[in-house]
Amino acid sequence: MQNWNILFRRTHLYLGMLLLPWMLMYALSTLLFNHDGYFRQFRVTDPQWLPLWEKDCTIEAPAGTEALRETARRLLEDNGLKGQFGVQRQGQRLTINLQNFRQPVRLTYDIAGKKLRAEKRKGSWAEVFIRLHQRVGYGHAGLLNNLWALAVDVFCVTTLVWIATGLYLWWKLPITRGWGWLTLGGGLLSIAILLGTL
Repeated sequence: MQNWNILFRRTHLYLGMLLLPWMLMYALSTLLFNHDGYFRQFRVTDPQWLPLWEKDCTIEAPAGTEALRETARRLLEDNGLKGQFGVQRQGQRLTINLQNFRQPVRLTYDIAGKKLRAEKRKGSWAEVFIRLHQRVGYGHAGLLNNLWALAVDVFCVTTLVWIATGLYLWWKLPITRGWGWLTLGGGLLSIAILLGTL
């Protein structure tokens, strides 16, 4: 039994150290979301997008999600750009957002005017943390994009194991059980109250 206790203590300790930078990143980025008014001074000011180039372009922009993604992929490749992207069409304008933690790029294609414009977003540490928090999902081009998604999965599973080992260690110390029940009950009660009233 003593060996199990040591194993759980070490697991809890080193998982906590492994999680530390990820917890820090999620905590700081959540503060940015929750206190947007205060942290707005650290975010980029208008104009948020700076022009890179503009050129003539003639390419078909058919309707349909898959057709739009293929058109966007071609526009990116033709201009030496790659990475995870999102695309949407609004009337005669096609907008492609190329995601990047430090400095995203936006392509805007004026279908009627046959003009393609590229812009880069101003950078700031606050913007980077927000993008770190929001970036999730598999199925995007490139090994690094999938590695990021895998890292998020590992973070989630590791957090669950960290919680389980923490509960085990708490239960093995009878002297702390009363305070443990009190704090656990307080956490559950606060969630229940907020879920029931908001």
